[in-house]
Amino acid sequence: MPEINIGTGRTFLTHKEIRPVDETSFLQGLKDSAINLGRGWSDENTLGLATLFVAKNVMNENKDYEYDSGYNVFADPQLEGLTEYLGNFMHSNSAEHTKHLIQRFYEKQKQVSGSPSYMIGRILGGLTDPSSLFAFTKGGKFLLTGSRLKRSAGFGGIVAAEEASKRMLTDERPISDTVLISAGGFILPAMFPSLPVGAGKKFDDLADALDESDDIIFNNKYTAGAASPKGTKIKTEKELQEGNKIQPTGMGIFGEQGPFNPLFRVLKNGSSNSQEFIESVLEGPLYQVKNFKGEITTPSIERNIYKRYVPTVLTATKKVESAYNKYLQRNGINQQGFIEKNLDKKFTNNKKVMNPREFRESIWDYRFGKSDVEDEVIEASKGLDDFYKAIGGEYDELKIVQSYLNSQIDAVKFFIGRTKSTTKKQELNIKLEKLEQRLEYVNKYGSLKQDKYTNIMFKKDEITRRFDDFKIVLTKALRDKNPLIRDDEIDDIVESFKQYQPYIEFENIAQKIKVLSRHNSSKFDRELVETQLMNKVDRVSARFMSRKLNIDYRILADAGFIEKDINILKRIYYNQTIPDIEIAKVFGDPMGYGANYQKGNRLGMKQIADEYDDMIDEATSAAQKQKLIKQRDEILEDLDASISLVRGTYGLPNDPNRTLSRGIRIFKLYNAMTMLTGIAQTVDVARLVMMNGMGKTFKMSWEVMTGGFAKETFKMSKNTVQLGGEALDMATSQRAMSMYGMDDAFGVFNKFERGVSSVGNLYFTFLNLSNPWNTGVKTIAGMFNGARTLESIEALVTGGKISKVNLARLRNLGIDDATAKEIYKQYKKHGYGKNANSWSSIGDSYKVMRVANTESWDQTPEAIKAADVFHSAIGKQARIDIVTPSKGDVPLWANTEMGGVLLQFKKFGIASTQRMLMRGLQEKDINFFNGVLLLMAAGAMVDAFRQKAFNRDYSKKPFGQKVVDAFDRSGLGGVFSDINNAIERIGNNEIGLRPLLGAKKPYGTYRDLFNNPIPDVLGPSASQLANIGDIAWTWGTGKYNHHTARNVRRLLPFQNVWFLDSLFDEVEKKGLR
Repeated sequence: MPEINIGTGRTFLTHKEIRPVDETSFLQGLKDSAINLGRGWSDENTLGLATLFVAKNVMNENKDYEYDSGYNVFADPQLEGLTEYLGNFMHSNSAEHTKHLIQRFYEKQKQVSGSPSYMIGRILGGLTDPSSLFAFTKGGKFLLTGSRLKRSAGFGGIVAAEEASKRMLTDERPISDTVLISAGGFILPAMFPSLPVGAGKKFDDLADALDESDDIIFNNKYTAGAASPKGTKIKTEKELQEGNKIQPTGMGIFGEQGPFNPLFRVLKNGSSNSQEFIESVLEGPLYQVKNFKGEITTPSIERNIYKRYVPTVLTATKKVESAYNKYLQRNGINQQGFIEKNLDKKFTNNKKVMNPREFRESIWDYRFGKSDVEDEVIEASKGLDDFYKAIGGEYDELKIVQSYLNSQIDAVKFFIGRTKSTTKKQELNIKLEKLEQRLEYVNKYGSLKQDKYTNIMFKKDEITRRFDDFKIVLTKALRDKNPLIRDDEIDDIVESFKQYQPYIEFENIAQKIKVLSRHNSSKFDRELVETQLMNKVDRVSARFMSRKLNIDYRILADAGFIEKDINILKRIYYNQTIPDIEIAKVFGDPMGYGANYQKGNRLGMKQIADEYDDMIDEATSAAQKQKLIKQRDEILEDLDASISLVRGTYGLPNDPNRTLSRGIRIFKLYNAMTMLTGIAQTVDVARLVMMNGMGKTFKMSWEVMTGGFAKETFKMSKNTVQLGGEALDMATSQRAMSMYGMDDAFGVFNKFERGVSSVGNLYFTFLNLSNPWNTGVKTIAGMFNGARTLESIEALVTGGKISKVNLARLRNLGIDDATAKEIYKQYKKHGYGKNANSWSSIGDSYKVMRVANTESWDQTPEAIKAADVFHSAIGKQARIDIVTPSKGDVPLWANTEMGGVLLQFKKFGIASTQRMLMRGLQEKDINFFNGVLLLMAAGAMVDAFRQKAFNRDYSKKPFGQKVVDAFDRSGLGGVFSDINNAIERIGNNEIGLRPLLGAKKPYGTYRDLFNNPIPDVLGPSASQLANIGDIAWTWGTGKYNHHTARNVRRLLPFQNVWFLDSLFDEVEKKGLR
């Protein structure tokens, strides 16, 4: 009998409830997809239906149901529970006919829900229907020209005739489809004169079918035995697993059922506890099944880390900037302007005045004992005390360092107990002694709450370059403060800096658990893994040892071995501590191991591994045991990877300061500055409409812009979305860095990289305009999201009408009933807009718009918690609306150095697939359809800009090619567009979507002298290197021509910025040819 979930919401598994993953399921899925592709095409294509009709007649499978004059379809008891779908049965001739139609109806719903190929097949079937194909021929030009009435009549007649023929070929086609599509054939051409109805008229049909499928599956499969909203019914492990899975999109193995990232894999195959583990760590953009049953998705550690930036780093930075401006004013100089602040400069002729960096370094000097400093430096230092003490207090309270060292001590003791080698046991005892010494050291000196505490960051590149000098300086500093210190102790400390990094990379916890486990794969090399773990113990422990030494750090700083810029130190400190704090709050330790598991913490990896080991104990065959071991190991690897992802350490090399790593970071930034235009983000505007609806977006925008309170509304909305961890791009370049593959939390260590980073900030802020654009568009998204979320909350709390999707959206954002009530209470008391406060004394100015104004909410525990959840919700939704990659979106290998090179610029496509396409297929509402049209329009606009950049006449571009390129640039295809583009390049445009539709090869597609497309497929870095090789070859062989000039231009920074095109055109024509 299964164990049950009592009160706590978490369950320990029984031994038979988790089935090992079927290794053939992926291949079987491909086979089923291929079969259903044909089914979908034939169900929507006239030729396909005709072929089936003939085949069935030959096989005598077509049956004519005689008309029963006494039969009333509306009174048929067979249709009980299916009244919402009567359109599928209204044409029935008899009860027997209805029975047949019901059977086929359920079969079709399974196909629609479970197979992405069936959906793709129906879309392709519609695109290749006679009406669609005819519209794109010369003979069909009249359908796209003339008056609206003429176009409407032409298209409507063809579509209606086509639908009538389909009704004659099959009795399984719902009459509602026929009516809807026929009507659409007349109406849509009048509304969208440039829209080929033959290509788009199937959408409503497909969306309705998907909605019906969801309702049927939801009502017949998931709700059986599910817990009530009040939690009165106890759930089994299987029910918990089903609820935690991703709500089906219909894409199957090409979507949430595929093995593409750790979040997808664990939510599909893991136990409920492992599902809840990864749900609480990584932020996913997709709905879970439980969201449609009234259960919330837990706000993630990843989101909590994002949220901590404003009250910590940004607040401290503003205090330092304020003090610096006071210093400037006292010296008769104007404060920093917008441009100066973003360039980190102060332009003045007064050479005695400190520049911003010198001022920040002076703060460091004061905090380490220098007394002769400016008054404003002391003021800025006091502002930093709040930053360090708040974070340090949490770090100390959670005993993060101690918990890690204790886990290492326990592991070494375990190894000592099981080894039989005397020599190895002696080595382990030495390691144990060092660990215990370091634990004692941390307990004595490790507090981060001390006055004027400032984190120390050694310049690894300088230490490596001048190690002998470093040894001399550090030895002197150690002897000055510790006259009794032994030479071997000094040597130990000095040598530890060879392994120093400004972050703590924990050992592979999944590997550690395997060593400690009583079950392992036959291929598991325990001795090798133990050696690797012990090496990592030495390395990490050295990091703890070097974090705080009893020396005068000014000696090392004066010698150039320590970073003094307080802004860099704040950012590094934030990246070092905040992830560990948030992880420890959830799991009791910063590794997610579960070493300090207690009531109130989630189960860690250790407890999850124990569950699997119990199941393995009860497995009845060796094969079953190995399958369970494999599944356990895969799940634990993904859970361990999720922790490393949010800590920013996954895939980092052993030495991020090595020449190769620095070169990769610089080259990726160089690629961004030479290849990106900045205009592609105009599709973000269409996303706002896609997520909020055309009518509501217009009404809210109109109210804000005409109500006279736009400034206040924007300010409050920006504050809310920033407290949610978004719209911080002017400070962090957050979206640009993640989109362009440069989100390295521990980069920019040396002077050269710092200079390159400053140029990058200049580019993203003033030339490419990504930073101000992203800040602005996310602020607007937060404003609309806040209003929409408050509207849904009001409907929920007051008993108003709320759709299934809107309720699921609240649950996905972490808002339960109790939180919703508190949010609505605070909104009515402190917010502005409908059913809240008025902006003016003369009456309400907003009838649709709602502004939460969370800054003014009460400071009760309930209100503080509600505000925190609301901020998380707005931040998460803004990241979905304005497509921004999250930590768990991409395959794990893409987070390695080389993976990042290969997938640079591709993370956006992967994120777009999940946030646009897959989430849209989960919601399937009219907003999604409107958004598709607008995104296509925006993609066409971007394409037109790019055509102009290449001096091409967009009006002369074939219509089919316009459609393909608009789709490509809209982001709707996401990663599938990237895959298609790669196939087209490798196949020389002989295979792929463009050749299928007769479109030409896109202009600008790279091929080198030897007609080799591979560099272009391997990412921008490979393309750039091949480009350089081309230039060298043509120059050296005397074949320099206008193509060479174009290649030289492509190497110039900023040459692709849209408003600098004309300037670089002249440079190319006059200076390079």
